[in-house]
Amino acid sequence: MWSWMENAMSLRLLLILSGGLEILAGLPALITPGPLLSLLLGGSADQIASVLARLFGAGVFALGLACVKARHDVASPAGLAVSIGITSYNVLAAVVLLWTAAASGLGGLLLWGAGIAHAALGLLFVSALMTEER
Repeated sequence: MWSWMENAMSLRLLLILSGGLEILAGLPALITPGPLLSLLLGGSADQIASVLARLFGAGVFALGLACVKARHDVASPAGLAVSIGITSYNVLAAVVLLWTAAASGLGGLLLWGAGIAHAALGLLFVSALMTEER
């Protein structure tokens, strides 16, 4: 019983942390995508990149809201689904960002840091979810 309570608490804290970070990342992408793209990729954004960055901002903002809302119900099927969704996002975002930093020649101030942060969050979520399954 205690292990389940600890795991629910760690999932809850991870949802709060990751949700808050995604909300904070989504807002600037929605409002002013140019500076965010410059910090991430080290270059200027054209109109298409700005539209895609805004779409990204809307998506991660919505994902962040879902995480923050699910923090109160991590043991339910819906709470578990949100946890699996944000885990998948963090792992895939880490792969894309780190691959971009290493292989494409692009890279702003935040690219490596964002990739490493997503990798760390992804690993923490995977660990918490694996503990949940036991």
